[in-house]
Amino acid sequence: MFGVDAAAQHLEEVLRLHFGGNEALGLPSSVPVAPALRCTILLTSLFFSVFLAVISLRISRMFLSGRMEVPTNSVEGRLAKATEALSVVPVVAILMIATRLRAIQLAGDARFGAPPIWAQLCMYGATFACFCRFLTDVFCFRNESEEMTLAATGIRHTATATLFLCSAAIVISTLIMEAKSADTEPLGAMMQCMLTLAVAYFLETGVREAFCRPRKLEDPSSSYGSFSPASHEEDVFALPAQISLQFPPMLCVLYVAIALRAVQLHLEPRLWANCAMYLTTIATIIQQARATTAFVQKEGKSSLLGDEAAGPALGRMESFDDKSKLFWSVTTSCIYVGTLLTLLSVAGMESKSSLETSTPAPLSTAMCCVMALTVVYFGSYLLLTAGSLLRRFMGNWAQWAQSTASGVQRSLAFAPMLCVMMIGVRMRAMQIGVRDPPYWAQCCMLVATTAVITQVTCSILTESQAVGGQIVDKDAVTKLFLLSVLGIRYVASAVLFFSVASLMVSLAWMQPVLEA
Repeated sequence: MFGVDAAAQHLEEVLRLHFGGNEALGLPSSVPVAPALRCTILLTSLFFSVFLAVISLRISRMFLSGRMEVPTNSVEGRLAKATEALSVVPVVAILMIATRLRAIQLAGDARFGAPPIWAQLCMYGATFACFCRFLTDVFCFRNESEEMTLAATGIRHTATATLFLCSAAIVISTLIMEAKSADTEPLGAMMQCMLTLAVAYFLETGVREAFCRPRKLEDPSSSYGSFSPASHEEDVFALPAQISLQFPPMLCVLYVAIALRAVQLHLEPRLWANCAMYLTTIATIIQQARATTAFVQKEGKSSLLGDEAAGPALGRMESFDDKSKLFWSVTTSCIYVGTLLTLLSVAGMESKSSLETSTPAPLSTAMCCVMALTVVYFGSYLLLTAGSLLRRFMGNWAQWAQSTASGVQRSLAFAPMLCVMMIGVRMRAMQIGVRDPPYWAQCCMLVATTAVITQVTCSILTESQAVGGQIVDKDAVTKLFLLSVLGIRYVASAVLFFSVASLMVSLAWMQPVLEA
């Protein structure tokens, strides 16, 4: 047993020296970057670099050739389809950070709290599996030989199994972790809800992949197995479109951000806030169970997105019976009410010590940005749901609501992963013993958040031309305005990518403040 532990520690040291951390950058390493944060850097790099490549190729295609369609076997087409493999990345990354946070909570010191060595190795395994899943999707396309397709399929299945097993091990490590020198503090409501949502998310994703993957391999050009229900040209990303897969990542991020604030400042949420989190989690899981069941039942005649599986935001409400409408209305209302109460409770968290009566510390920049993006994120899907409800009664305005919501969805695709990186930067500051990240890193958080909100606003303005096609026929001033808004949207996208890169540099380079 001792030999196994020694070998694991040696392997972890090798990974630490070669995959992230200050040593790889040639910087002094008084406090090495934690494995969870190294994996977060790698996953964030994968996530944003792929979408940056797709956006760059799309812009180049439109300006150089003027073509609107995306050839299936082109580099752009393969990258766009392969983004399906990235849908689980935000949940995997926030799960790693949550495990690290649990270790800090039990150790009482961010400098020494660390998960078990086997859990840290599972983090590297899950990260490697995410890369393998993406690469096999990129290189496995229709014109390959049968042998290459079978080999890629085997690698893909192995990577998926590795990802799920490593994620399960990380969850287990969070549940069984114990304090070494004191009584083990029970898991708080935030961590309980986060772990529950993560497990349910992986289960639903696994079921959908198990049913859709064979059809996708038979016909890679079809929509089967793709997470994108839209067929119009601008929707080049395979984004998860059903509500049951949209809400959990952002809720997990929000709960971990609140838990980080609680651990750092020794706070705890009020009882009614805990109840709001439990309500939101239960309603979300019920929706996931209903969506998964409906998807499996319709598997033989539907793509990855069936109307019933999609929920009210994307399914045609006229195709629902009264019970389904009532179900989605009640559960979605519970999610929104619970999330709103959770957000309101952040500033009013209580101190764990009854002797402390001082006013709570102000919200950190990272916490403010996560809360702002959560509001915009859920607000956009409220608009999406409203557009679906109005589709039958409002004519062209319903078309505007639906197309606007689709544009907003693309703008918010980066929100969960962006929030994960912000939380990672703040956790790194805790690890090196400072309260807040560098000022310039906090500015990058605010700039990135503003960039996302700007893209959402531009999506609403540019999609307004869908109302009866009226704006298309207007004067040159209006057309110039729309082109300007579109330009601002692309500039905001570039600023977002630059800000994320700066946050990754901040996380890797951040060092303790030297005392005089």
